[in-house]
Amino acid sequence: MVVNPNTSVEMSAAIAVECRRYARETTDIDVVNPERGPRSIESYTEDALASSATIELVEKHKDEYDAFVVACFDDPAIRALREIVDVPVLGIAESAAHLASLVASNFSVITVMRRSKIRIQESIERAGLKDRCVSIRAVELPVLEIESDLEATIRAIEKEARLAMVEDDAEAILLGCAGLGPLDKRLQDALGIPVLDGCASAIKLAEALHDYGVTTSKYIAYGTPPQKEYVNWPQFDAAYGNV
Repeated sequence: MVVNPNTSVEMSAAIAVECRRYARETTDIDVVNPERGPRSIESYTEDALASSATIELVEKHKDEYDAFVVACFDDPAIRALREIVDVPVLGIAESAAHLASLVASNFSVITVMRRSKIRIQESIERAGLKDRCVSIRAVELPVLEIESDLEATIRAIEKEARLAMVEDDAEAILLGCAGLGPLDKRLQDALGIPVLDGCASAIKLAEALHDYGVTTSKYIAYGTPPQKEYVNWPQFDAAYGNV
């Protein structure tokens, strides 16, 4: 299951195309989004609201899939989801950063909104790859406007990527928004360095983890949430409550 944590069905459809483009033919992918929450995630408030809705959605389907991917470059809710499911949970920022670190000595992230930079920085830090990230650059384009003028979006992303190469010595580029995925190969051909989409990266890592037979450690940090009463929240009281 790939969860687009915002409520844009148009973005979910675009994410589905990108994920299936790189998945094996034998990998079945369902792309879904919550029925409530923000149309896009461009603030801490929207991140928190989308995380809550995403957790509820995954809880309903936690026994139906071999892996879960959260398709937002903030990596919302992935640590909570690792507590409530027994299969791999992948965030797209974390996945792209890990793959980039295997093919380049460093990387730069090109994202859409300047105010998203700090949240992406926090995601990279949680992934343990802060020292490999030489810059996070933004083109100041609202998420829902990415496809309104795709050629303009490509030009803006390419311009920032070239600046990252020249000014920051970036040796790989991460596309810092799930909606930018379809631009990966075109930009890679233009720039001549690895360009990684988070959704594709997460799908390939999910397949690899499943094939290798390993999943999230439930020993300490990602153990099932402790039992307690969930007041006026029957879905979670039934799953994790003690009453």
